[in-house]
Amino acid sequence: MIMFKKILNNLKRPHKIPFKIVSKVKLYLKKKKYNKNFYEDRQNKIFKTINLDRNIGLKKLLEIKNKYKFLRRDMSSEHEVLFSSISSNPQLKVNKILEIGTFDGANAFLLSLLFKDATIETIDLKKNNIDFIKFYNRENKIEQFISSRDEILAKSKNIIFKELNSIKLSTADQKYDLIWIDGAHGYPMVCIDILNSFKLINDNGIVMCDDIFINEVSSDKMYQSSAAFETLTNLKNENLINFNLFYKRLDANYNCDENIRQFIAFFKKV
Repeated sequence: MIMFKKILNNLKRPHKIPFKIVSKVKLYLKKKKYNKNFYEDRQNKIFKTINLDRNIGLKKLLEIKNKYKFLRRDMSSEHEVLFSSISSNPQLKVNKILEIGTFDGANAFLLSLLFKDATIETIDLKKNNIDFIKFYNRENKIEQFISSRDEILAKSKNIIFKELNSIKLSTADQKYDLIWIDGAHGYPMVCIDILNSFKLINDNGIVMCDDIFINEVSSDKMYQSSAAFETLTNLKNENLINFNLFYKRLDANYNCDENIRQFIAFFKKV
């Protein structure tokens, strides 16, 4: 059915077919040339610049995933390795975590396993919010999605879930040691989430943000935008933060095209 729809769309816009063919060929050539070992080595070095050991983090993460099979999922990315590496560093004290964007609950559960003595607060939109319903393929299975999410969250006593629009964090007065931003990725929400996180993070705390695009992309409010990178850059230019970028994924399918390559941001207050 999906393939049939793609064919129909192409027939509606025949002038774009040659461009799509050229793009597919270019992508194929980039995949053929891609050297995963090169990028893995670069990733390891980026970890070291912030005193994290990626290999130790990977080992700990794989042990957890071998025990909890449902954590082996297509959405896994290097943010999990970062969390694992942070939890493996005895110099980093993480007692309170905020996750903006609960999604299916798996990441909050992973955090509860990595940071066993920490409290994980995770927030997401109310189930009747139109954006919650229509994005991420939830529209026709919303009750099933919520039931599955709540079942995963209930596996840990360390997790506190709240139905809360992250805009309301602007009035919060709590402080956190680690904040993970994975809500809407477009303007203005991701900008608001970054600024709120800057306010809520402890002086020595860590903020991480998912799905960073450093090049101009076809922007939308939920999935992709350069808004996060632009916001972080402005904060850095004002000497308010320092930030590092990590490759989100290292396999060729996701990382070979520099124009749409995604990163994970890691920042601290100056």
